[in-house]
Amino acid sequence: MTSVREVTPNLVRVVASGELEGWNDGGPGAHFKVFLPVAGEVVMRTYTVRDFDREAGLLTIDFGLHADGPVTAWARTAAVGDRFAVAGEARPGYVPSAGARWCLFFADHCALPAVASVLDALPADMRAIVFVEVTDPADETEFRSAAEVQATWLPESGPPCAALLAAARSVVLPEGPGEVWIGCEAGAMRGIRRHVLGELGLPREALHSRAYWKESVPNHSDHDTGSDDG
Repeated sequence: MTSVREVTPNLVRVVASGELEGWNDGGPGAHFKVFLPVAGEVVMRTYTVRDFDREAGLLTIDFGLHADGPVTAWARTAAVGDRFAVAGEARPGYVPSAGARWCLFFADHCALPAVASVLDALPADMRAIVFVEVTDPADETEFRSAAEVQATWLPESGPPCAALLAAARSVVLPEGPGEVWIGCEAGAMRGIRRHVLGELGLPREALHSRAYWKESVPNHSDHDTGSDDG
């Protein structure tokens, strides 16, 4: 690692270099496997490509400090010079379709690096409406984007992502063509997805959803898009 710094009280940014020539970063919001040495073992987890500077060969990863698990323990003590491995390529991220004029984001703290990465890449003629649920108000950050960004930060209240689900149920979609991006706990993601498809009537091809974790399930599958529930 070439640098480590605290972005917010619950988000640690690591910048790493190494054998990254030809590495496929997957685009904005892409995710990939990280292999970390923890207590003499190798722990594998899925993380977002926060940024990849191909010319400089620098990969940026934001590690959320969500619980007292092995990766959180590693991130709390990470230091320049520490080593870890990544998968050979990242899975594709998210880029709105050419006809979209707005994009609505529903995310919790785990999905915050992905949302920030996507916003970084949005064009100036795009409107982004962002709802993010956080457990600590100190984790609110400034988004960088050429697009017009309207961000609402929701303090966690009740079960995880309950405030996010309530926000989805009260939102009114903007006029014109647009898309919805959802990234949060698996059960809440499905609830938001059902509302967006059913009550708001958004076509399936304009909905992009992924579970970033599942309550009481360690290392939940990163293939869970909720499409099996409709």
